[in-house]
Amino acid sequence: MGRKRLYRFLRSERRDRTLTLVGLSVGLLFFLCLLTLISYYMFTLARLELEYNLEKGLNNVILAIQDESISIDRTMEENNIIGVGVYTSYGNLLYSRGRVYSRLPITQFDFAGRGNSNNSIINYDSSRKIMEYIRFSKQAVIPTTQNLLLPIGGEIIDFSNMIYIAYDATEYDNQILELRVITFFAFAFVLVTFYAIIRIYNQNRKYKEMLRSQENLVSLGQAARTLTHEIKNPLSAITIQLALLKRSVPKENLEDLAVIENETKRVIQLTNKVSDFLRNPQGQPVRIDLVESIGALIPLFAAPIRWVEGSEKSAYVMFDGDRLRSIFENILKNAIEATPEGGECDVEVEVTKARKAGCYAVYVRDRGVGIKDEDAKKIFDPFFTTKIHGSGIGLSISMKFVEAAGGTLRLKKREGGGTVVEVVIPAAKEAEKYESADL
Repeated sequence: MGRKRLYRFLRSERRDRTLTLVGLSVGLLFFLCLLTLISYYMFTLARLELEYNLEKGLNNVILAIQDESISIDRTMEENNIIGVGVYTSYGNLLYSRGRVYSRLPITQFDFAGRGNSNNSIINYDSSRKIMEYIRFSKQAVIPTTQNLLLPIGGEIIDFSNMIYIAYDATEYDNQILELRVITFFAFAFVLVTFYAIIRIYNQNRKYKEMLRSQENLVSLGQAARTLTHEIKNPLSAITIQLALLKRSVPKENLEDLAVIENETKRVIQLTNKVSDFLRNPQGQPVRIDLVESIGALIPLFAAPIRWVEGSEKSAYVMFDGDRLRSIFENILKNAIEATPEGGECDVEVEVTKARKAGCYAVYVRDRGVGIKDEDAKKIFDPFFTTKIHGSGIGLSISMKFVEAAGGTLRLKKREGGGTVVEVVIPAAKEAEKYESADL
């Protein structure tokens, strides 16, 4: 990218929009990361709290087993423990209270992952909402007088015990579910908020563009009223003087006068168009046939313009006749002039019922150079033109006339190259309703 192009980019509205979107995206990413960290912290905190309760409950139960003055059942109930079991290192049951395994299913627990520094295993059974906790201990849990030895099935077993408790994890399960729901809605809230901010930002941009356009129109109107009045007087004098000169100058100079006359007429047409733009755009609506009006214009152009087969035979709307003629004269003229030099003119017209109920749509299609993306947003701005000799007022006036009748005018890219102009106008009855509503 060259320096000049880079400089233009940095000074453009596109830069501001890009920076704004980047800032919003960074903000979104920050909040999502923050939520992720908070969620991880909350889940970790819930897990640590559970492990603390497990350890505390197991110690209380062991104490109750070794101290006859403490009620084991009451201790289990207070600590949400539904089963206690003491097993040998082979999984044989030495002592049980509540619901426990008759033989510890060693294969269900991750004994292989237990290192030397880890003397416990936790296994969560989500289907039963039970947390199973096993601690390995070399100290006697069950009171005995056999010097820490206990006969089991005829063999002497030392107290390399596995102490098992089954903990009621219903509260923990509900807590995890709540955290998941809260996390989901928090993420959804952030995403919806981000989407809403983007929409508000885009709408504000549109409103600013509309406001700027309205301000331009107000300024244009004030300047144009003065200019058209001031320009018409000298134009009238020039026209009169040209007529006098044509009578007196030699024939070889008439060609030069013709150039002056043509350019004068062009300026007069421009001032008349500006006057039309500033006057009441609705004019005097009458019931008029679109097909007939457009058909009367086609022979006025030297280039071939064809009707699309299947077009409506008649399409009545409520519209000012002169304004309707001005609209389609301008559209057809643009379609013909869009043909590249040396290319074959291919312009077609179609009148059909619009997708919008109670409206007719007119499509004018060409195979011209099309509309550049950077020009698409400015194509209806007053005095914007891509032509060397264009005034840039025709489409602005046409848009104003169509919208005044309750219709729409749009330009789209044509598949295969070219442009499609779509003019949607309410049918006669609908137009009358629209006009009544305005009044």
